[in-house]
Amino acid sequence: MAFELERVLYETEDFLRRNLRSRAAREAQKRRAKRKMIEVLRRVKRAAYILAGLLAAMVGVSIFVDVGFLTWMMAIPTIFLIAFLSVFWPSRGGADEAPEAQAVRPLDELASRVEDGLIDRCKELPGRALPAADRIIARLNELQPHLGTLDQGSVLAGDARRLIGQHLPRLVDTYLDLPPSARGPATESSQRFIESLEIVGGELDHLLDQCCRDRQLSFETQNRFIESRYSEDPRLKGE
Repeated sequence: MAFELERVLYETEDFLRRNLRSRAAREAQKRRAKRKMIEVLRRVKRAAYILAGLLAAMVGVSIFVDVGFLTWMMAIPTIFLIAFLSVFWPSRGGADEAPEAQAVRPLDELASRVEDGLIDRCKELPGRALPAADRIIARLNELQPHLGTLDQGSVLAGDARRLIGQHLPRLVDTYLDLPPSARGPATESSQRFIESLEIVGGELDHLLDQCCRDRQLSFETQNRFIESRYSEDPRLKGE
């Protein structure tokens, strides 16, 4: 009886966590939808260029070569078909691209793709892991503008690439490769997975601090200057 009650409580908690997502999770979904729309527009633009290029090439060929009416009748539908099919070609490499491609991808773009991948897989994670996953998703978003300015050959960039592009996805993949019975809400594997996600979240916090160190120092320097320069000014005190 006690075991059955505990199972019901776990399932209820899991249901509530999945349906009452945090603000960070909702904002992540909005960012993901925006990125998808940008990708669609990018593909449509590329298809338009392909269509215009192929039509221009046909016109150019017809100037120098006698192209018959039948050839035009076959070429034009083919050109439109190629342009239409190009809409379904990814404009960039997918999440399952080769590790060699991942290794040279800009860090900010890599963080964006890992963020999208984690959003996609949240529905497969235990409910108790969602707060840690939401924290990671939020940090990945915060890191993106800073990662884009890092020297790609620096030690910090290398650490970031390994953590974001290798260790985090591998942690999620290996957990989801476990049999369903080992991924229940109350299993030891799920608890250890949650703890590992929290460690990753802490490492991303540390990485964000390191990336923003120069900006923080600049702010503190400016703050000290303002305090030393104006704190004794009687005009600011209303005297």
